[in-house]
Amino acid sequence: MQARRMEVLESSGIRRFFELSKKMKNPINLSLGQAHFGVPAQARDAAIEAIKKGENGYSMTAGIDGLLETVRASIRAEGIEPEAVMAISGAEGGLLTSMLALADESNQVLLTDPCFATYGHLVKLANSKIHKIDTYPDFRLTPRRLRKACTPETKILLFNSPVNPTGVAYTAKEIEALAKTAKELGLQVISDEVYDKFCYDFEHTSFAKYDPTAVVIRAFSKTWGVAGWRIGYAFGPESIISNMIMLQQFTFICAPKPFQYAAAKAFNIDMSAMIDEYRAKRDMVYDGLKAGFELRRPEGAFYAFCRPKNIDCETFIKRCLKNEILVVPGSAFGAKNSHFRVSFATDDETLKRGIDLLMKIGI
Repeated sequence: MQARRMEVLESSGIRRFFELSKKMKNPINLSLGQAHFGVPAQARDAAIEAIKKGENGYSMTAGIDGLLETVRASIRAEGIEPEAVMAISGAEGGLLTSMLALADESNQVLLTDPCFATYGHLVKLANSKIHKIDTYPDFRLTPRRLRKACTPETKILLFNSPVNPTGVAYTAKEIEALAKTAKELGLQVISDEVYDKFCYDFEHTSFAKYDPTAVVIRAFSKTWGVAGWRIGYAFGPESIISNMIMLQQFTFICAPKPFQYAAAKAFNIDMSAMIDEYRAKRDMVYDGLKAGFELRRPEGAFYAFCRPKNIDCETFIKRCLKNEILVVPGSAFGAKNSHFRVSFATDDETLKRGIDLLMKIGI
């Protein structure tokens, strides 16, 4: 016996590749969306301190005051006055509660194609309808594409910048134009900004800068390399955040308390050196693969979305598996299977070996 909602869900294509890596003898894993660097000492020590002090129980559902105050100050530094904030159990926790708070069977949710693998499943869990916006070949959402995709049922846009899997990052001018269009169309925006610090060519701009009604989801998983801590934050209109807090009360209860204390103390750790290192990795991937693959220079996140020039992508993925190099096929992120995602969240030696092997088997 199972609930009907289980019939519309399937295991993530990314997770399947994670399981495959366990069976390989010496894989080159360029599939994981997880920062490769260790936890910064200040963050680690703050977490240990909180645990030793006994901060191991439940917190208030919305989060501890120290974290919420720190988050508010950080958002205000961006020129945004947050109406309400909350601590969340990682970006996925925030995305799930925001989707459940806003979407149901009466409306339609806009997703770009391609987009992060879990978005569609979250919409299905909310018993809502998915409408995809084809962004090939440049992978950018534009006001024109947004207007064209809207129907009378369309109520929500799930937006992402910087983008997983394409590496696109939207400029302030683009965000402003999209926010204006979304407002004209009466769309409620959920903005996934988990890669906000990984913006390589210009400063990240939040959707909330131009749309105060947007719900913004951010996490510490990527920036600090603490994916397993399941800690992040959301901000937006009081009416929506209060409903997300209620949903969190009956699902996640609260974000992990010791890591809330760690986040509050270590929120402003300077990670610019690590971002510079990832910018160099971005250049290494782009310069190393552009002769053999069609790809756009990633502007953010830590992914390149590539298309083989000489063979079809399905054949290429089979060659990758045979040679024990793991990348994620584009079909994990949308309807098409013309591209594959390379993650450069790994050490330089592994990345160099991976680039060389991809070029060799892509001929």
